Amino acid sequence: MNNLLSEQILPLSIPEKLQLIEEIWDSLVSEADQNPLTSS
Repeated sequence: MNNLLSEQILPLSIPEKLQLIEEIWDSLVSEADQNPLTSS
């Protein structure tokens, strides 16, 4: 993780970090829906 990102995330409160995690998770789910994983 780059330093700027760390500097922005680390000072967040726990509720803010949890909200960020939720938003990241939702974006992963959305991207997975658009690009389904296939078995190799």
